[in-house]
Amino acid sequence: MPKKEYLYRSAAKNKDVFRFLKTNAKLPDIHFISMLQIFIHTLTAYALLVCAMRIGGKRQIGELQITELVTAFMLSEVATLPLSSDNFPLIYSAVAIATVTGAEILIAFLQTKSKRLRTLLSGKPSAVIEKGKLNIREMKKLRMSIEELISEARLCGISDVGELEYAILEDNGKLSVFTKKDLGGKGIAHVIISDGQINEFGMRAAGLSRDQLEKRLKKKNLTASSVFLYTVNDRGEEYIVLKDG
Repeated sequence: MPKKEYLYRSAAKNKDVFRFLKTNAKLPDIHFISMLQIFIHTLTAYALLVCAMRIGGKRQIGELQITELVTAFMLSEVATLPLSSDNFPLIYSAVAIATVTGAEILIAFLQTKSKRLRTLLSGKPSAVIEKGKLNIREMKKLRMSIEELISEARLCGISDVGELEYAILEDNGKLSVFTKKDLGGKGIAHVIISDGQINEFGMRAAGLSRDQLEKRLKKKNLTASSVFLYTVNDRGEEYIVLKDG
């Protein structure tokens, strides 16, 4: 075979091999892009559901935190997709499940480190009855009627809301109630510092200003960052746990 013809045939053969490798090399990219799209879509849907539940209010969520409820809802939906559709591969469902689970774990961890994020996602407790007085403004903010409050109190074994010293709607949507008899005149313990972070809601409930708090800590040679838990009840009695035990 002449050398020139041999070179032409080799080039053509190499070109076919290159075309084959190029065509087959695209297949993994298609799957990767699809899984990336599922990852992004799942995160977007997760964020939208969290926002929707957050706007909807605390009374809808019952015993779970908002992110926990969204996670449970999305996992139940995603897990059944491969069973209901042959066009949805199991690997795609696994990517979505891993994304939702990872997002929940990451958010739960970040909430322990950031008070602002915890307040943004989970909200904060709302006192609808405080020191025996009905907080009408807070009830309007929560879109809670007096009938709903009375009903919730009955579910807690309280027949007369006039007996209540405190009624607090927790960030998981559950109502905590305390009667005057239960508290024995001490009132509830307000969390002022939690894991080194000052709780503005607790300070207001206890009637403390930041200056007053700093003076109390200074008398004990403490700083907020060195305190794991600091509570004050309605009598002004303190309870302090330091980070070093």
